[in-house]
Amino acid sequence: MKDDKILEVFLQKKNIGPMWPELVIRDRTEESVVNPSLDDVNAEDLIDDPEKDKPPCNVQELEDCDIFPEDSSSLMRFDGETMKPTHVVNLGSHQFLFAVDVSPSEMPCFCVRHDVDALVWQPRPTQPDNMWEHIATFNALGYVQASKRDKKFATCAPNFSYAALGECLRRVFIYRQPSPVDTVLFNRKQGKKVGQVAKQQVASLDSNDTVLGFRATNERLFVLTSRNLFVLRVNN
Repeated sequence: MKDDKILEVFLQKKNIGPMWPELVIRDRTEESVVNPSLDDVNAEDLIDDPEKDKPPCNVQELEDCDIFPEDSSSLMRFDGETMKPTHVVNLGSHQFLFAVDVSPSEMPCFCVRHDVDALVWQPRPTQPDNMWEHIATFNALGYVQASKRDKKFATCAPNFSYAALGECLRRVFIYRQPSPVDTVLFNRKQGKKVGQVAKQQVASLDSNDTVLGFRATNERLFVLTSRNLFVLRVNN
């Protein structure tokens, strides 16, 4: 009890990971405050460096997409008979995003981040000179997905008409490929005519259960929870 007016309750998360989207179910009056005790702390007080007056970069200009992944990964091809790697490629900063089946006759594709975009590659094991073929691009998806802290699933349609991100609870984000516009639009900053626009949609599931599965077809997006299977119509 504080000042005989405010009751402070401290709760500790059992499972470390995703942020709590809410504390009391369906309570829209809540407010989330991150580390309120650090509001009055100056960044210089946290750095014990004789050259602290010359920081290597301006931390205020950094965004989630600028953070280098903690885990490194490599792309490897193994020989089916010797079971030894024949090709090894260090992905470096090209973060792996997801894998997707686009054709029953082909190996699953994989999507990696390239700068701010997301590139989809199709393995071609029978073509040694062109073993990984670039077949699709989702503009700015690499940048966008980095800002989704509660992202649990990522996928795309087999025809690459859209990509989708799913959070641990409730929200689903759909990013469509650019399509022609019927009206005349201009980019005010560049002064150029805009011929295509990429649309984004957000779906909020009527459920508080954890999302367990995520699958996309060309027309529908299937989202599985512990008690329901939601089917979102993306394309007709």
